[in-house]
Amino acid sequence: GAADVPVEPSAGAEGSEDGAAKLGGKLSLYTSCSEELVNNMVARFSQGTGVTVAVVRGSEAELVGQLLDGDVAGKPAADVIWGGESLWYAGVDGASSGLEPVQREVGAFALAEGLVASKKEAPAAYADLLATALAGRVALCDPTSCEAGWLHLVAMLSEASGTSAGGTLGDDVSWAFVQELLAEGAVICADEDAALQALLDGNADVALVSEQCARQLARRTGQTAVAWPESAMGVADACAGAVEGCLNERQATAFVEFLAGRDGQQVVADALARPVADDVQVAGGDDVPANDDVEVVASDADAAARQREEILAVWARVLAGEWTPAAAGEDEGEAGEAKA
Repeated sequence: GAADVPVEPSAGAEGSEDGAAKLGGKLSLYTSCSEELVNNMVARFSQGTGVTVAVVRGSEAELVGQLLDGDVAGKPAADVIWGGESLWYAGVDGASSGLEPVQREVGAFALAEGLVASKKEAPAAYADLLATALAGRVALCDPTSCEAGWLHLVAMLSEASGTSAGGTLGDDVSWAFVQELLAEGAVICADEDAALQALLDGNADVALVSEQCARQLARRTGQTAVAWPESAMGVADACAGAVEGCLNERQATAFVEFLAGRDGQQVVADALARPVADDVQVAGGDDVPANDDVEVVASDADAAARQREEILAVWARVLAGEWTPAAAGEDEGEAGEAKA
């Protein structure tokens, strides 16, 4: 954004600290990551390489839509995609292979300042979201468009969440919980930015977002807090990769290598996101769970990825008010037969 930054630096135009020529050039980055993390990463990468990065930021679904549509008027074609699990890009030519895990996404609760000030009890688990004090005061990201929404939905449907009463992934009991949460008036948001804004605007007391966004908001404003769901946390690896056949291949490859390297992983940690590198630790705090404590629903998340289409189809029916438990449907059918 600085006026003195050239649109397209020349390769080797400026030497690095060790005297080596900088790469220069430009690249287009499509990302769903938080603004704070993206800004910090791009600044560090550009400083070291002389590459100018054009950023297109949106939800995972928005980015996939743009990639499928190709060039969009007024926006550059993507050289690099960064953010979300690889499963989001499964249908995108040139973008579904060679993706590198860059950071771990963990589902957490962002809590409004008023939640504590009013002496309401903060939720410790998903089941607590149905408490009378929180009814209709929950902001949930749409799992069809946003990674954070998908992570939280998977966690709510998991056996470990405690809401399924010992059921299995996606059984009637766990879907009934989701149905009740929506019926209470949960606010469905397109992405994390919208969910956090609902929190700041006073339209929600709890926002179901990623750990990094919840922690970043708390650090930035000093007016919110973070809680981690007991027993069940949605966990996934957010990936990055150079798009096959991109216009700026050298710069794209350099950016992905930087993201996955130690310097990039340190930027991830400094932005309160969770790095994947073993030798870089997540920025800690008294309540921040260690990596070993966020593995609870990893196997459930893997199963959910395989059942993604089925789960999202049921979600659509629940959202539209068209879902009923299979047992209830069977009872209605038996009643109809008896009446006949």
